[in-house]
Amino acid sequence: MWKAVLIDDEEIALDVLEIILKDVGGVEVVGRFQFMADALGQCERLEPDLIFLDIEMPRMSGLEAAEQLKLRCPDAEIVFVTAHDQYAVDAFHTEAIGYLLKPVAKPKLLQTLSRYSNLQRKMRGWSDGDADSRARKIETNSAGSAPDTSKRQTLTLKMMGSMELYDPSGNLLKWRTKKTKELFAFLWHYRGSPVYKYTILERLWPDLSAKQAQQLLHTTLYYMRSLFKSLGYDEIVKYGDERYSIDTRVLHSDLEELLELMKMEATEKTVMQAVAYYSGDYLETEHYDWANSYRIELRSAVLSFLAGALGLLSNTSRITLLNKLIELDPFCEDYYDMLVSGLSQAGDQMGAAKIERLKRQIWSEEI
Repeated sequence: MWKAVLIDDEEIALDVLEIILKDVGGVEVVGRFQFMADALGQCERLEPDLIFLDIEMPRMSGLEAAEQLKLRCPDAEIVFVTAHDQYAVDAFHTEAIGYLLKPVAKPKLLQTLSRYSNLQRKMRGWSDGDADSRARKIETNSAGSAPDTSKRQTLTLKMMGSMELYDPSGNLLKWRTKKTKELFAFLWHYRGSPVYKYTILERLWPDLSAKQAQQLLHTTLYYMRSLFKSLGYDEIVKYGDERYSIDTRVLHSDLEELLELMKMEATEKTVMQAVAYYSGDYLETEHYDWANSYRIELRSAVLSFLAGALGLLSNTSRITLLNKLIELDPFCEDYYDMLVSGLSQAGDQMGAAKIERLKRQIWSEEI
């Protein structure tokens, strides 16, 4: 069942359109608004699939409101309903999927729903069939069903050191704004768990008013959804009960690999793989304050895991590991002494002398 929101300053026009939609079937009217401000305030909560919008509205025209409605409900499609045909060109510049003249005729409405059905079939991979029939007889779970992500190629996410996201072909993706990147990182940080909207506002826009922060959140969500939609991942961002989440099934990250390695029995292979994955601290170069606690916690856990494996390694791997341990904990004197011993054993006297100098420098600066 598709969900629709109706916006018109004339109550009789709302009544007529709702009656026709009920007669057509397959569309549930979840909201009716005579004032644009009310519609903008509640549209996101209602999560409509279709927005039927009058063009001539007081204070703000439907053409002006369409952009704001799309920011709040980026997955919804706009259908303009008006008594005047002179707005048709301007209406379709907004990428609306329909333009209905009042009084709305049922055949024209069915054509618009058929167009929407075709669009959804292409986006969601529905089986071919008669579009008009699909618009008339919609399965109750069709609008809300998510595409099968299990067979999709995954996106590669790097979170250790700097945050980088790559498409299945290995191309580095570019973010529209810094906040778009941070919002994605913040949602992924919770690994699929829903995050309350006001938590996001407080962490990402703490110095702005609630109204300003919400406007920026809507814009940033629009940019993020547009990026993933362009890659064919239309529903990676989820919303419900005033909470947002990321569908992590299409993302493969270095952090997840690292955490899995730390659960396994420590061997030379798993330890050296962990060293390779820990290319830097969690989101180190992004400097997100909300990541500080986990960054410290993860560093401590990795340090403990690596230090506990020192006795399992050959001298060559041990040297590599000791360099990483000094990087993570530069004030542990034992690591320097063990590294000097390992380098000397390997015949690298110049390297051993360099580590001795580094040790004296670190301690001199500390004193």
